[in-house]
Amino acid sequence: MVSHALKCIFVEIPKTGSSSIRSIIGHSPAPHVNICQIAHDMQRQWTHYGGAWNDIMAGLYLWLPEEWRKARGLAQFQSYFKFSFVRNPWDRVVSLYLRQEGLQMRERMTFDEFVGWIRYSSSTCIHPTPHVNQLDWLVDPHGNLLVDFIGRFEHLEEDWRTVAGKLGVSPLLPHKKRNADKTRHYTDYYSEATKQIIAQKFRTDIDYFGYQFGS
Repeated sequence: MVSHALKCIFVEIPKTGSSSIRSIIGHSPAPHVNICQIAHDMQRQWTHYGGAWNDIMAGLYLWLPEEWRKARGLAQFQSYFKFSFVRNPWDRVVSLYLRQEGLQMRERMTFDEFVGWIRYSSSTCIHPTPHVNQLDWLVDPHGNLLVDFIGRFEHLEEDWRTVAGKLGVSPLLPHKKRNADKTRHYTDYYSEATKQIIAQKFRTDIDYFGYQFGS
């Protein structure tokens, strides 16, 4: 999402604390959009949302010269603080399985079956995207990282304080969409076989972000 008021771009990866962060910086009309899509939108269309005035501007903005829109949007994109959060893939898969919104796969299959079924990093989301890895949200087609800061869900509050300091907003992050059904540590859900399946499916994230099972 883009916040022009805070001059920031938040790349919302599902199940990484996005709901809590949105409660402070605002909500996006199109959740879980990757950084390239955000850059594309900023360089081509009106990205202020909400209210009749912005609805009018969205239509009028397209009448402006395309090259001017691209230059203005690129300047904004480059100057705004861009951030996101990631999560240990083994833990994320458990959270995706136990989620209370979106597709509730725990009603349809066992966790072991879910591990074999899951293909994308947002497979059970209301707004799924064909990204295998969390990293896919954060890079351009050549693999170049386009965000300024990547926080970790594992120390969400600490890393949020870093972001909050950049944005000048509250460093206290509320815990939204707490999953009451997750009563065990994520490692308890895995057998040796399912642990290795996730290691293979999300190897890119595990290697890039340095995650380990149990960390």
